[in-house]
Amino acid sequence: MRVARLEIENFKGFKSFTLVPQGSVVVVGEPRAGRSDVIDALRRVLDPRMVRARPNEWDIHRPYESDQSNPDEMASVRVSLMDLSPELEQELDARMELLDPGTGLLAVGETSDEGELGIRLAYHLHYKPQEQVLEHWVEYPSSHHRLPLVERDALRAVVVEDNPPLQLRPEGTFRRIAAAPDPDALNRTLEEFAKDIAEATDRLTNSGEVQDALGLVANQGTKWVLPIEGDSPASAFGFTAEDGSMAALLRAVQPTLELDADVGRLPLASHGSTTRAVLAAAEASAVAHTDHAIVLADDFGDQLDASATEYLASRLQRRQGQLWLSTRRPEAVSAFEATDLLRLTRHEGSRQNFQLLPTGDRKERVRRRYLSTLLAPAMSARAVVILEGPHDLEAYTALDRRRHRDLSKRPFSACGMRLVCASASGHEGGKSELPKLAQLADDLGFEVRVVLDGDKPGSDQELIDDLRNVADLIVRLPPRTAVEEALLSGLAAEALRPMLESLNDGHDLGIDVEDLDDVQIHEECAKALKRKGGLHPMFVDLLPEGVMPDLATRVLQRLKGEIPPDPLVELDP
Repeated sequence: MRVARLEIENFKGFKSFTLVPQGSVVVVGEPRAGRSDVIDALRRVLDPRMVRARPNEWDIHRPYESDQSNPDEMASVRVSLMDLSPELEQELDARMELLDPGTGLLAVGETSDEGELGIRLAYHLHYKPQEQVLEHWVEYPSSHHRLPLVERDALRAVVVEDNPPLQLRPEGTFRRIAAAPDPDALNRTLEEFAKDIAEATDRLTNSGEVQDALGLVANQGTKWVLPIEGDSPASAFGFTAEDGSMAALLRAVQPTLELDADVGRLPLASHGSTTRAVLAAAEASAVAHTDHAIVLADDFGDQLDASATEYLASRLQRRQGQLWLSTRRPEAVSAFEATDLLRLTRHEGSRQNFQLLPTGDRKERVRRRYLSTLLAPAMSARAVVILEGPHDLEAYTALDRRRHRDLSKRPFSACGMRLVCASASGHEGGKSELPKLAQLADDLGFEVRVVLDGDKPGSDQELIDDLRNVADLIVRLPPRTAVEEALLSGLAAEALRPMLESLNDGHDLGIDVEDLDDVQIHEECAKALKRKGGLHPMFVDLLPEGVMPDLATRVLQRLKGEIPPDPLVELDP
């Protein structure tokens, strides 16, 4: 089963949103851009528990800004489901409609010949401010008949939640797995369990020690005040687990797990959040594999380590059925195809969404290799700052950190920006890759800012023309200036000399610093920064307190500034 079309109207932060997914969907993007809202919208339709819960009028998009002539407010989520199992199609035969597999809409006219059977569902949240009435329901839009609970259960999704796993309570995912082969057999087992608990508590109650203690309590006036009839007041007392109901018994039974032989089995809560998150994801994978169901997971991987996030995400995706997963973790993104990615943004004032389309173009496929290696860690950022190579990345990152620490200047992270370098191999020479990475970032809705070293005048014109088409800001260093000169800009020789001496001694550079004049000090510093794999961060750490290189500082300031009408900004020496 899969969602062939999702339409959201006036729900939470979405005024209007439509998506026609082709496979699994990995929802990423900026904070407050709607990652959780997308998953929650699907849950309103596909999770029966959501309609049983009390609705909230604030789930309607700006509920109190309605037109006075039409004061009622309505939020809706519409879903088209296709590829249902033969058993479900037979069970819901009267509800099936002919849908266009490419759009999820009703197949009419020219599309009717290619239509396939599916089901349309709609969730509505209705608020009447004048009457203070709020209600919500799920219906079939073709007939406006509300879904019976049995049909909602048949179409329900599997939800990966931050709840204790391995729970046998009726609402637990583990209960659903245990009941799937034979619900009657599980019920008999639970009834036997309750009977055994009752017999055990009877034995406890009738033990001599407990009866003697009860008799002492009863004879302290209790049998007259309550009153208790009979010659043996202790026999009127008993014990039960919780309130004696099956639900209470199952709440009291908590899973245990042995991970270390020398410790033995411990309650699951004692193993920490990672163990619980791993088991919750495994539960969802197991039940989804059984039912070929749709799986919904919000903020997936938040409680997992990197390898477990990627592995469990890939397991959830490796099954018949569809996965909708929102995440902040780059490792989860790595488990999916580029076309599965749905990136949400809001930095232009309203929520927008971006997806990469399937392509057979070789250059485009090569460009998309940057997704998991360079852009995945930046998925929740507003903007990416693309640098030519790792030396630039290390230098500007170190200087940004130093300015934040010493001068309390706002770092890139506080601006919603992430620095990446265009050299995927980790070596210098990434200038030719800048347009490719910038284009991919632009296709995913990033605000794109680029830093260019200054080469010979006129040598980069074709590159700049390509970048103008996709970049919002291009900061170019002065002619014949690279990151090394930017780090040395404005620093006097008397400040550089002890810094060069420290680099020379600490990294065995073999420079005779004492024989260098002031001009040579600058030249040797520029050369030294490129040696030993790049000493740029070490150089920044050696800067005197409160002293910052002029040009490199201006690069950082311009990158964090407003976007100009002309993307190209050329800095003066």
